[in-house]
Formats: sequence, C-alpha cells, structure tokens
Amino acid sequence: MSAPVQEVRRSDARRNREAILCAARELFAESGAVAMCEVARRAGVGQATLYRNFPDRGALLRELLDQEIEDLERLGREHAGDPDAFLVLLRNVVQMVARCHAIGELAGEEVVRSAEIEQRRRRLAEVFRVPLQEAKAAGSVRREVTVEDVFQIIRMLRGAVEDAGGAAARAAAASRGLAIVLDGLLAA
Repeated sequence: MSAPVQEVRRSDARRNREAILCAARELFAESGAVAMCEVARRAGVGQATLYRNFPDRGALLRELLDQEIEDLERLGREHAGDPDAFLVLLRNVVQMVARCHAIGELAGEEVVRSAEIEQRRRRLAEVFRVPLQEAKAAGSVRREVTVEDVFQIIRMLRGAVEDAGGAAARAAAASRGLAIVLDGLLAA
C-alpha cells in the first residue's frame, strides 16, 4: 500500500521540481535580479519545496546551465553526420544566449564556481568539436576557425544582448550579431 503513495509523492516532487525550473528559466530570462521567493511564487510551490530542491540560488543556476548544455548535447547527437550540424548548434547557442542572458551573466559571478564553469566549457567544446571539423572539411566554414573562436563568438553575442531591451530585442540583437559573425565565419 505504501508503494503507490511513494510513487505519487515522487511524481509530485518531479512536477514541483520541473515547475521550479520552468519558473526560474522564465524569470531569469527577464532579469538576473530574481529573488528565490519570486521563483517559488511563479512555480506555485512553497519556499520549503523550493529550498528542498535547490538549497540556494547557485544550485538553481547550475541546474539551469546543465539543462541548457544537455539540450545542446542532445541536439548535437540528433544532427551527428549532418553537414550543417555546426551551424545548427551555433544558431541554437545564439538563441540560448538571447533567451538565457541573465543565467549567463550570473554564471560569471561567484554563484557558479569557476571549476564548474570550466567543466561546462569543456562539455560545450566537445559538442562543437566534431561538427566544426566536419564543416571545415566540407568547406562550409573557414579552415582557420577553432572551437575557441566559437567561445569568442558567444562572448561577443552575450555583449550584444546585454544592452538590448526585452526578450524580443535580445533575440533580434543576437540574430543580427550572428548574421554579422557568419559573414566572417563561412567559407567564401
């Protein structure tokens, strides 16, 4: 008799956790200055539930960053062998930069420790490594482009969206920035 109750609790706990992550993603897309109580309110959970899942803001941000990287890794696997995989991944990262700009800003603060940032950076580099090699081999991307250049592009586009207004303005700035970058990145 206790097994069904445990399953209900587990599914309820999973729903609460997902609601918290969804609310945090939405709020951090709007601003980096988000109080944990705002996340709980938007998620429709109590603060005890929020803190049981994420003991502090850093834990919440780390989870959001990990989910974004996991989504990118999944996209990379889905497009493995696709000659346009590099551009698909790059466009996705640019959309992520625009959508999650506050998460990126906060990742640069003490909220996310530098060792964790380096681990995520390595994961992101690995996502781009093979698709970039394949794009260069196919002649669609200039041969001198490196994974480090991808990180430079991300940093530049983060700067472009910082000064933009709301979500639509950030998306437009990121899209325009990518169009400019692609002019120099793509092979003639």
